[in-house]
Amino acid sequence: MKAVPPDYYRRLDEAERSHWYHRGMEELSLALLGPRLEQTGLALLDAGCGAGGFLRLAQRLPAFERLCGMDLSAEAIELARRHLPEAELHVGGLVGLPFADASFDVVTLNDVLQHVEEAEVEPSLRELRRVLRSGGALLVRTNGGLRERRVRSDWRLYSRAGLAAELTRGGFRVERITYANAAVSLLRAARRRTPTAPTVTSTGIPGRSGAVATAIGSHLLRAEARYLARPRARLPYGHTLFAVASPA
Repeated sequence: MKAVPPDYYRRLDEAERSHWYHRGMEELSLALLGPRLEQTGLALLDAGCGAGGFLRLAQRLPAFERLCGMDLSAEAIELARRHLPEAELHVGGLVGLPFADASFDVVTLNDVLQHVEEAEVEPSLRELRRVLRSGGALLVRTNGGLRERRVRSDWRLYSRAGLAAELTRGGFRVERITYANAAVSLLRAARRRTPTAPTVTSTGIPGRSGAVATAIGSHLLRAEARYLARPRARLPYGHTLFAVASPA
């Protein structure tokens, strides 16, 4: 990202540890990965891992034996290393990954794709496909909207059709794609608040919530996760998009 405050990754680390929104996103991710997590001995790459929030979740699951992460920020990787000393963590982008072909059973891309420059989207997805094993899964979480919108070169709002098209061009077969965070997004839209590109003063990291907001938000996202755990379920609206795809 081009413009973030100097304490961005520290604040992200704190939010991933405690905020109801991040807990809810984790529950949604687990629901969509579904039966794949019933296996053991799996290898996971979190591409754009930030301070390691999703890797910390994966560490607690019996499914994963090998944990790897990549991020452009050396500061983010250093924060992740403090809590994940056994993980393989590297500083770098999505192209030219330091892993052999077919190294991973699951690759996750959480709030990363919307920041990839337009010309790098397809090469980045093809590189993720390269390191994913046959039958493996790519789980994408990104900004969502009913209409596609690119505000600047490093920030984009994806529609469901637009995200599906990008994944197809990147060499994937889309198994499932759905909006999420529907109820909270409707409330925000009613207040004319929609996803915006991050700036030094507006990062998109959720701030502290009171007890009531925490309880309501947690309940709503947990209910969505239970619903989306059904194999063919999907939601028609939300400021978040999830996709599960496999190598074509």
